[in-house]
Amino acid sequence: MESKRMTFYLCKNVDSRRLRYYLHKLENLKELDPEMFKKVIESKKECRRTITLTEEEIKICEKYGRATNLYLNYVIMVSEDGERV
Repeated sequence: MESKRMTFYLCKNVDSRRLRYYLHKLENLKELDPEMFKKVIESKKECRRTITLTEEEIKICEKYGRATNLYLNYVIMVSEDGERV
């Protein structure tokens, strides 16, 4: 089993435990709110967090590819604003 480290650039400062929680929420992501997605794209990604991914998290990252960081920031913004994902 090969461990893989990945760095995420986040719009809000979250710890690695919360980052993993949001990463797993991507599995159930069905539809996007275009208004919120626009906010995510325009927001500054000032926080940086590097984590070692589990096998399950690697699969999630492979599913979304290069857009994983964008979708992850979307889930963070929606969750922090109190809406359901």
